Amino acid sequence: MKTELLKMFSSHRMKRIWRGTLIGIMIGIVSGLGGIVFNFLLQTGTKFFMVDLIHLIVPGSSDRYFLGIPLDRWMMLWIPGLGGLISGLIVFSFAPEAEGHGTDAMIDSFHRKEGVIRRRVPIVKTIASAITIGSGGSAGKEGPIAQIGAGFGAFLASVLKVSVRERRIMLLTGAAGGIGAIFKAPLGAALFAAEVLYRKEDFEFEAIIPCILSSIVGFMVFTLYEGSATIFRIPNFALATPSQLPFYAVFGCLCAPVGYAYIRFFYGTRDRFFRRINLPKSLKPALGGVMVGVLAFFLPEILGGGYTWMQSAIDGQLATRLMVVLVFAKIVATSCTISSGGSGGVFAPSLFIGSMLGGAYGNLCHRFFPSIATEPAAFVLVGMGGFFAGVAKVPIASLIMVAEMTGGYSLIVPMMIVSSLAYLLLGNVSLYEKQVPTRVDSPAHIGDFAVDIMDHLRVRDAVVKNRKVETIPESMPFEHILQLMLLSHQQDFPVIDGVGNLTGIISMTDLRQAMADKEVHSLLLAKDIAIERVLTVSMDDTLNTALSLMATVDVRELPVVSEDDRRRVIALVSRKDITRAYHQEMERAKSPWTAKEHETT
Repeated sequence: MKTELLKMFSSHRMKRIWRGTLIGIMIGIVSGLGGIVFNFLLQTGTKFFMVDLIHLIVPGSSDRYFLGIPLDRWMMLWIPGLGGLISGLIVFSFAPEAEGHGTDAMIDSFHRKEGVIRRRVPIVKTIASAITIGSGGSAGKEGPIAQIGAGFGAFLASVLKVSVRERRIMLLTGAAGGIGAIFKAPLGAALFAAEVLYRKEDFEFEAIIPCILSSIVGFMVFTLYEGSATIFRIPNFALATPSQLPFYAVFGCLCAPVGYAYIRFFYGTRDRFFRRINLPKSLKPALGGVMVGVLAFFLPEILGGGYTWMQSAIDGQLATRLMVVLVFAKIVATSCTISSGGSGGVFAPSLFIGSMLGGAYGNLCHRFFPSIATEPAAFVLVGMGGFFAGVAKVPIASLIMVAEMTGGYSLIVPMMIVSSLAYLLLGNVSLYEKQVPTRVDSPAHIGDFAVDIMDHLRVRDAVVKNRKVETIPESMPFEHILQLMLLSHQQDFPVIDGVGNLTGIISMTDLRQAMADKEVHSLLLAKDIAIERVLTVSMDDTLNTALSLMATVDVRELPVVSEDDRRRVIALVSRKDITRAYHQEMERAKSPWTAKEHETT
């Protein structure tokens, strides 16, 4: 007992604890200050674009009309476009990686860039996002503040020359500090930073305590300046009764298809519209801003983050039909803003969509079942947490954050129901495309799991015997490739020349990119779309080697080539095959111990 106590309070252990604590406090302080600066810039930008600029160009515009519409409403046709133009020029001139929603960039940095963020990125992201949102762009604060905090965490890690693993933790610590500060949700932010990395049920557990420390400090710094009042004001909601829970379950099922449409439209707008337009990247946010301005001319509620309108929905001041229209209008506006390369986050727009969906659904329930659905505004709050939980794959963090932002802790049970259902029904579809399924799939954790077993097992142990490998000749036309790949269970297809030698590989991702330009389909052959640089393994390579190569090029299958002729494909090995071989080996390793336990009993 005495020895264990001495170990607990050993000088080395205490130094490590104090060092980690001081780093967490430092990151939290800077993240909180970053939140204050970003909020100030955002308020300044909003006042400039929405008030000062309009009055400078057209004095007294609010009292002057054209075609029966106030002149300041006409001005909104081009102001988001101006903001998009300025933001686009800044981002693509100084830090192109700061485009879009910053949380995805933070996730990508953790998994694939060893936690490194260029020092200029947080500054560029702060300025560009303040301009985008301030000029009316449909975006939120979570992406920018996540990159601000994460950027400082990465910077401090480089100054202290810590290990790659510690730098990744400090990256998340910074993101948690910034988000916890600006949304006044310290616990939810800490869980969000650890949960948002993965699409399935997984956390970055080692980061939770540092993230909690940083988010608490960031929250304290921010609230000393901004005040500690919650983001939203809500009435005192009663605890949900058993008779109300089925209505929330139905609502959870409704959130899933709307969330699916949101994500598909968001990325479809980027891939099928903005990326095909022959414009410089720096000008595309201006085009997206003009499109937002046209939509805002008819529905000004879609401008900015929309917090005022979410509060109006909570207060019961919005009509049901208007809220239904705003759900889909906000999806379009957010897609135009961020998918075009504009700078901002997706948290606030997702809250807006969920709140309007919940408000409309709650009003309908109250109309037809007034004695059961007695508080339609409760569905607004539940919609915020449940919808974002599903689209962002953060079922735990989302409901905690919304509870902290509103003080609506009495609605935790309904939010749990809606969050769980939306999360499960949306499957692998996520608003954050840089997420990986679990820790096993993350390049950050290659080698963490059963390295000895993976180094002991060979590719031959994982390859499925007698499984036919479907190959594609170099001369195969595009239409035939499409038919073959759609009917096959393979994910990647080796491309071979006339004598059967490996010359390239085509994945489903390559096929989707080629499908974008329909005009050249008839001219394309397999060799035109194949990736020529192919990573391969042999039967004697270890599974750890195969898994590392898969993580390097982000594929799910690798060609297995002959030892005698490295150009001849003899099999394919997939992550699924490796996982199965690993589990089989684990079962074999456990069986002697299981037998011994049976003998002793």
